[in-house]
Amino acid sequence: MPVLAIIVFWISTVLAVLGGIGVVASPAPVYSAVSLILTLANLAILYLLLNAQFIAAAQVLIYAGAVMVLFLFVITLLGVRDYRLFGDRQPLQRYGAMLLGALLLAGIIYFVSKSGTGLTGVHSSYNAFQAHKGNVQAFGHELFNGFLLPFEITPFLLVVAMIGAVALGKSTQGSRG
Repeated sequence: MPVLAIIVFWISTVLAVLGGIGVVASPAPVYSAVSLILTLANLAILYLLLNAQFIAAAQVLIYAGAVMVLFLFVITLLGVRDYRLFGDRQPLQRYGAMLLGALLLAGIIYFVSKSGTGLTGVHSSYNAFQAHKGNVQAFGHELFNGFLLPFEITPFLLVVAMIGAVALGKSTQGSRG
């Protein structure tokens, strides 16, 4: 691996980790969204280092572009700076969240350990397919053959989350006025 690639790897890795910390540590939701854009952009650089140009372009265009614009739109639509923190009114919320997070982590560890292909999805020959057909064709083949259900569920979840955020914002604004 060339020295320049190693330097770029470490710089973008450190920036991605710092951006991730900024997402969870920032008190303002807009700053968290901007930190997430930084993290996603650095992940795109890491994809480029892995010779996955299509996934890097999709990362920038879809996630850092379209999805983050949607998040920023919903954040500004709701006016979140006017809201009190949920923890102020629900004292057991923190403990319930920690319990559910621990259960989720235990479930993930259990199911990944039981499946030989738990981390990578279905067993396939992505690299062999990529060598013969190319990066875009291999990505499309894997996406629509091995990961079709998650691919179809993700847009549905994003739309439901956006509708829920708008409904929450309207009901809260109606009670203030």
